[in-house]
Amino acid sequence: MPFVEEEFEILKPTKALFLVRDVLKCSLKEAQRHLDKQRLKQNQQAVRKSQIIQGVVRLIYFKPNEKQEKLVFETKDFGAFDKPAQIYTHPKGYFYHESLLDCIQSHLGKNAHPAHRLDYETSGLVLAGKTLQSVKDLKALFMQKKVKKTYLALAHGLVDKSIIIDKPILTPENIQKDLHIRSQISPLGKPSITLVEPLSYNPFLDISLLKITPLTGRTHQIRLHLSSINHRIVGEGLYGVADEEAREYLQLKRENNAPTLMLHAASLEFEFKGAIYKIASPMPERFMPFLKDLSFFY
Repeated sequence: MPFVEEEFEILKPTKALFLVRDVLKCSLKEAQRHLDKQRLKQNQQAVRKSQIIQGVVRLIYFKPNEKQEKLVFETKDFGAFDKPAQIYTHPKGYFYHESLLDCIQSHLGKNAHPAHRLDYETSGLVLAGKTLQSVKDLKALFMQKKVKKTYLALAHGLVDKSIIIDKPILTPENIQKDLHIRSQISPLGKPSITLVEPLSYNPFLDISLLKITPLTGRTHQIRLHLSSINHRIVGEGLYGVADEEAREYLQLKRENNAPTLMLHAASLEFEFKGAIYKIASPMPERFMPFLKDLSFFY
């Protein structure tokens, strides 16, 4: 998880500032920042930087998680990471959520940040800038639609021809607050286009492997668009299901027991500082049981 709380026993009187520096192997300035944020406590009271401490203390700090995020490509300006499914791109709380940001900053330094995000449920490629300027420049590429994003998805039913899904998407404030994260197909929504290309079909499971290219970037766009044409993604619990099923899915998600969504960000193509990049992520292992012994193309 991005932040952990750990207990330490201090055997001899030690200045709080030096303790944090030594435990985290950071500069005094960084240690002071942790103390200013009241991350060191003794007897449930925040410890001041000049305080001399002894005995049991508790320190909250940023710790790399043990998930299988990996750096798959790196330049002097940015890195590309392979995010596992069911990991947040950004942290959502001190103790309850792991995030890719942890891995990014472990590899690229404290100034590194993601230039875009993937849903918690989706695996695949995420770009991260190493500096504030590179993050800003990369974000601009996404905002200007200068990054071609390609996904792989396993969807229910036979898809035997290419499809262009052109349906506007609205992200409303749902009256049923527990389902407020669901987007909708609506004439009041923003233009949204998704290209769908079939790659393979498993007739025994009635599941298609699809190559997906979203031309716009709406919240849950691929999930909602595929559901709207009756080809719900395998593992989808939010779209194309009854409200009660969606609520059950969200509860399982909170408990970290939700089914894994079969959606993977497989490639990114873009130009940056005069160079053209095409970065690819291999098909995830969780897809393989659905595709065993099948041809990958029609």
